[in-house]
Order: sequence, then structure tokens, then C-alpha cells
Amino acid sequence: MQGIAGTGAAEEPAGQAAAPTGLTEDDLVLSCDASLLYGEGGFPGDAGLLARLTGRVAARTRVLGTVFPGCPARDPGTPRLHGGAADFREAQRARLAARFPPVPPTLLLESRDIRLAGNALFTLEEGRKRVLFETTRPQERHVAPGPGPVADPCDECIGADGLTFLLNAGSSFNYGHWLIDDVPRLRAVAMLRARHPGLPITVALVAYVPHIDVARARSVKLVLGTMPGLTLRLLDWTKSYHFARLHHATPSALPCERKSPDSLRFLRRQGRRRTLLPRLWQRWRGLGQPPGRRLFVDRHPGRGRALVSRDGVLALLARHGFTVIDPESLSPRQQAIRFAEAEIVVGIAGAGMANTVFCAPGTPVIHLVPEGWEDPFYWEIAVANGLAYHAVYGPRVPSESPEFLQDFAIDPADLAAALAEAGDPGARRAPA
Repeated sequence: MQGIAGTGAAEEPAGQAAAPTGLTEDDLVLSCDASLLYGEGGFPGDAGLLARLTGRVAARTRVLGTVFPGCPARDPGTPRLHGGAADFREAQRARLAARFPPVPPTLLLESRDIRLAGNALFTLEEGRKRVLFETTRPQERHVAPGPGPVADPCDECIGADGLTFLLNAGSSFNYGHWLIDDVPRLRAVAMLRARHPGLPITVALVAYVPHIDVARARSVKLVLGTMPGLTLRLLDWTKSYHFARLHHATPSALPCERKSPDSLRFLRRQGRRRTLLPRLWQRWRGLGQPPGRRLFVDRHPGRGRALVSRDGVLALLARHGFTVIDPESLSPRQQAIRFAEAEIVVGIAGAGMANTVFCAPGTPVIHLVPEGWEDPFYWEIAVANGLAYHAVYGPRVPSESPEFLQDFAIDPADLAAALAEAGDPGARRAPA
């Protein structure tokens, strides 16, 4: 791949809060026929909205293929939970063990004469906006508001020379959501390459925060490798673009739930395959040395959700042979290597723990979580990839921060119980 050209619930990036746009239901169209996406369920809205949108289909968009198949409703099993108040813990166990809803397929689309603004795709038909519903779903409109009420002239027109694949979503500025919800859709790029072996392909991302954008660019390279004729371009989130021809894929997840299990398994396979040689080399070099495969995933206190009972937790983990890592200090490739080699992972709930997607099936994963956190994000990763999921809850420390960013405490005794329940994972390691 060539160089870069251009520039819990997901938190909005500083200075980029979405403004109301006047988007109405009458502006929305489905990306393709409703039966292709939602014939087996999985619509991210109520049945009435789907009924009203059925038959209203983007006129200049066509389906090229299936990136990931849909998944029917399924039973996830029972999570192992510790700590926190008993009533919350039992209610959370019931929430997580509830039947997973269906997930629609992820489809590769080609659109002509289409525009991007407010992180949503739309066309103009007789001067009226037609916004693709799948790019501005209700769950994302606080960060992906869609175009403004007036279709202003575009800042840049991008022609049909070569192929452009847009990979975007409202929560792409959060690395955890980017990794889990967006990166798997890069499988569509391989499909494009197979269809058009001689044409250059540009993967276009909406830029947000420089250090996150660098990590996102590196994660694209991790998944796609050195695909010939591939470049990456970052688009300015404050500008609007017109594409003569654009390729894009329908979502493979909602921000906090309904993950495609096939997309998560694809990401695990790609990450482990792309890092196999350096992992084998690392094992060879480490013969006779402590393995460092028991990971404690730390979180920078400045990010919020800091662990205030840190000393007691670290002392316990040190006795069990854990190594402390901060994924933010590692490249995406280094993160994939560390998690792929892990025999057990303990970590503070946050973007860094999304890397458990690279763990081998059967790996015990223990999440340290503020009491009241109901998000099933990590539970779905564990279920899809066959990880042994545990969560340890602790009380929040009241502050003026949003609840999902408030610091919290973990009782080392609760963590010790989770470690005991996880058992000795050393003998259960799956092959590379």
C-alpha cells in the first residue's frame, strides 16, 4: 500500500459536535431493496419506519456483492460477572444473556453522482436530497447528522478515474469502534480488486484527530497488506465531496451492539495471519525468557474512566505474572501481536480492549467495568470469537464527568475471584 494523501457509547471528538441539520424522514432512502438488507430482520429502527422506507431506494446505487452474510437471532450463552451490587449484577447478567437480535448482511455497493457531507451519503434528485439511511442511522445521528438543509456547492469533485472506496461511520473517531465496526469492511476492497485487477484503488477515510488517524491508516495496512495499486486518502470532515463513482459497504454493526459475527471472525483471522511471522520470531527469540503473555491493559487517566484502586489491582496482578501494557503506545500491528499471543487478558473497559478480537478462541478475558455500564460491546466480541468472557464491576467515583467517563474502583477480592474462575489458561492455548 502506498502513502497517505491529504489530510462506550462513542464520545464526540473535541470541537466536532454535530449540529442539527433539519434532516427529516422524507429525506431518507434505503441503499438498496429492503428485502436484500432486512429480509431476515436486523433493521436498526422500528417496523413502522421500515414499512415507510420500503420502496424508497437510492436510484443511483447498485449492489455488487455480499461482504458478510446476515446472521439470524441467536442465544449468546451466560456471561461470568463479579463485583458490584448484586441487583445490578443479576440484571446485567440477564441483559447480556438475552437472545441476540438478527444482524443484516454487509453489502458492497456502487453509487454514481453521489455526495458526502455530515458523514452521510446523499444524492440530489430534482434539487431534493436523498440521504442513504444506512449512512445516518438513528443510533448515530448525534455524531453523523447528515447534510445540511441546503445542498451547498461541493468543496471538491472526485472523478471516476480509478476506484474510490469510502470507509466511514459516525463513530470512526473512536479507535475501538473503528477497529470493530469499520475495519472488517475492508474485505470489500479485496472484492473490488478481484473485480478490477488493473485499476488503482483509493481507500478514503474521514479525518478526525491526527494521532487516531495515523493509527487508523496503519490498521488499514495491517488488514490489506501490500495490495498493489492501493492508496489511502483522508477527507476533511468539515468539507463536502462529490463523487462521480463511489464504492462503499453497508454497516456490519451498530455502535454498541449487533455486531456481525462473520466480520469479527474475519478481523481476527486477518490480524493473526498478518502477524504470524513476527509472532513466531518473537517466540523463538523469547525462548528461556518470561513469556509476557498475561496482559493487563491499562488506560491513560487523562482519557477518563481511570481505576482509582490501581495499587491493589496491580499488586494482585503482579503476583499472577501479568505484564502492564498501554495499547495507545503501540502501533496497530504491535497491538495485534500482543493480543494474539496473550494467554489471558485483564483490562479496563475502553478502546484498548477492542484488541481482544485478535485473541485465540478460548482465551480468558476479564473486563474491569464501572458499575452501571450496560454496553454489550465487548461481550459480542467474546461471543463471536469464542473467548471466555468475565466482567468485574466496581463503584463509580462521583464527579462532573459524564457517567461513562467517571473513575471507578475495583475490589481486588472480586478480581481474584474472576482470576480463579478463569483458571490456568496455559494448557488451553489454541494454535497460532
